[in-house]
Amino acid sequence: MKKSLKILLIVAASFLLVVAFYGYHSCRALSLDPGFLSQEEVRSSESALDMLIYSKNFPQGLACGEVPRYMREDNFDPKELLEVGATADFFFKLHEIPGRQTEYELSQRYVRDSLEGELRSTWGEGTVFTHYSKADSCFRVSKEITAESADSVVALMTDFSGNSSLYVGKRKNGVVTECVACKWRDGHCDEVISESKMELDSVSGKMLSFASKTRKTDVEGSLQVDDEFYADKMLFDSLQRPVLYEFEGKVFRYEYSSNDTADYSVNIFDESKRKVAFYKRNFKENREIVKYGGKRYEMEITRYYENGKIVKEISDEIWFYKFVNSRTKLFDAAGNSVLDSSFYEDTFLPGWRYSPYSIITKHEYGENGKLKSYAQYKESYRRDFPFVFLPLHFESRDKIGKLVLDYDEAGHLKSVTDSTMLRIVFSNEKLENLKECKEPFF
Repeated sequence: MKKSLKILLIVAASFLLVVAFYGYHSCRALSLDPGFLSQEEVRSSESALDMLIYSKNFPQGLACGEVPRYMREDNFDPKELLEVGATADFFFKLHEIPGRQTEYELSQRYVRDSLEGELRSTWGEGTVFTHYSKADSCFRVSKEITAESADSVVALMTDFSGNSSLYVGKRKNGVVTECVACKWRDGHCDEVISESKMELDSVSGKMLSFASKTRKTDVEGSLQVDDEFYADKMLFDSLQRPVLYEFEGKVFRYEYSSNDTADYSVNIFDESKRKVAFYKRNFKENREIVKYGGKRYEMEITRYYENGKIVKEISDEIWFYKFVNSRTKLFDAAGNSVLDSSFYEDTFLPGWRYSPYSIITKHEYGENGKLKSYAQYKESYRRDFPFVFLPLHFESRDKIGKLVLDYDEAGHLKSVTDSTMLRIVFSNEKLENLKECKEPFF
């Protein structure tokens, strides 16, 4: 009887421990779900961490108009190779018909030109980037005019709906430190939609503060303007490190462990002095190790250098109760990415893993350093049971796309081809005008 009772107690205790363990993690997972009230608090703390990371780009200047390349995704975009005075036509392959030659249909056109004539008289020296997008039998048009000088930058952007916004930026010491955006109607600004400014010390040129306010969002390429401004503000110390961040009425403080700007650790606290996020960076011989995160996710990045140039980057990203991502990047001697491999798995409670897959991107470069091809693959895997310690089984490898780039003898890009669906033809000739749509686009 006593032996049976002991066994029963052990089983009951083990069961209660398992229930308590998974009960805790289930409650924590629900607390981090976007549908719960804690979401506002989580989003604010993540914004404070994002701003800490974003502020490291401030020495390169504020974004005023087109988003700088260093702030975009790593995905390859052929139209970014478009030179001034050139046109890129995107032809998509139509459905193949047996016995007939495969046909392509013009779907998009991108044109980049220098500002000339009346446009140059109005805006100064710069470029106009025009995007034509086919809609049935006509093309909708969006434009981006940019003009830069030693002390200013101007960008006029018109979306497919015909809405225009003007961005006017001021430079100091070669970088954009102020930017104001407004609605552009009938040749003038009639409503401010965003402002941003970095204040610099007049003697040292170091950052003292950053402030911005905006009421615009971009929805599927069209400008949406809200009724109220959303404002934020940052203050910096003498080492140009952020020490305070105000966002939507909340205040966050950054506390550093030392004055070392290379190896350092910073914790982010809210108004109640609770730690809500962290960021750490240190160097060990030829490695740079960065760790940061908050309530919902953590990231660790290790970068390897040789002769001062990056050769490899390994990162591990965990979004608690959602997914994990392990990523490896390899670089050539010129710093170009040659391999980018990411492995993803969805997760929920500790130990559970399911839907594993990998995305692999390869870049090949020629002797002149120009990109020759861009290929991307997806590999699918499975586990016999969704538990992390069970082995993975390879299932399939599918080519998402492979682009081959062709250049002329002078090194100018002639075409980008994806044999499965796409051909992009680059030309320096003036092509025929496309029929623009007359009906408004909503």
